[in-house]
Amino acid sequence: MKTSSIPHYFNIFPTGQIPAPVCIGDLPLSDYIVSYDTPVEQAVKHLQANILLPGVIVMQGTRLLGAAPRHKIFERLGRRYGIELFLGKPISDLLLELRVDAFTLKSQTNINTAAKLALSRPQGSVYDPIIVEYDNGGYALLDMYALLLSQSQLLSNINSVVGSMNNIDMILASGSQERNVVELILESLRLVAPYHEADVLLQNQSNYETLRGSKHITLLDDLWSANDIYRAVRRMKQPLNIEDVKMAPAWNGAYAPSKTRSWMGVPITDRHGIVGLLSLSRFSVSPFNNNEKEMAQAFARYINSFLEKFLQRLEEKRVYDKFF
Repeated sequence: MKTSSIPHYFNIFPTGQIPAPVCIGDLPLSDYIVSYDTPVEQAVKHLQANILLPGVIVMQGTRLLGAAPRHKIFERLGRRYGIELFLGKPISDLLLELRVDAFTLKSQTNINTAAKLALSRPQGSVYDPIIVEYDNGGYALLDMYALLLSQSQLLSNINSVVGSMNNIDMILASGSQERNVVELILESLRLVAPYHEADVLLQNQSNYETLRGSKHITLLDDLWSANDIYRAVRRMKQPLNIEDVKMAPAWNGAYAPSKTRSWMGVPITDRHGIVGLLSLSRFSVSPFNNNEKEMAQAFARYINSFLEKFLQRLEEKRVYDKFF
């Protein structure tokens, strides 16, 4: 009788749900780092005890020497005299023997770019883990399997976006004014234009008072006077991208998470015109591209429809209360 095995991706993503990351820094990473003089035997025991580790990063002080892939370590040790030659030696000796080029990418690299670059490596190195470098100089290791899983999921999300839009269309057409409609819209957007934080910022007015406290909806008394960036979105009536908010002096005063690095604002309208903006924040310097901008505009229109129907229902209630 056959025994059913758990799919390998459940080991990486235990819930079975593969998220839509902004960049490779959001993926599951391993931080097993050793000094160049660490005995190979010590590293091997650690890898055997932690089967999900794709390899080991080797450092000499603050200098990166490279990364030894798990599969190549055990392959070399399994060959003739492998254990006798290397098990008691420093891991730097084994790293030289493996002749693995250090392939490093910045943590803010987006998924598709990282996959394209990684798959462009020589055939014998295509599936070696990727060294991820953080802005603070730290390193981690990314399993190619996790990267390709996430890329596949992103492509699947794009293919299924029409179904998400149809679902939202039906909900809005039904007249539902549940507060979680906006949450559904934003979660659907996240699948095709990943972000770390999203908010619908509305200029405070009496019509929207009952929306105060809704998840992802914020009423601001001074939205348009907060900074020049918000005013630019209102004036141009077009989305505005900022690659790195730390390089934009006008960012001061923006209502966004303090960790925001890349940002996009999309105008939100109701029957009276522009009343706010959709604020999308990324906590890494990972600028939104044109396709993501178009998707944000498309989903912003659903928020516009939500507000239109909200005002319509509000007016109908006023008329009803007036006569009854």
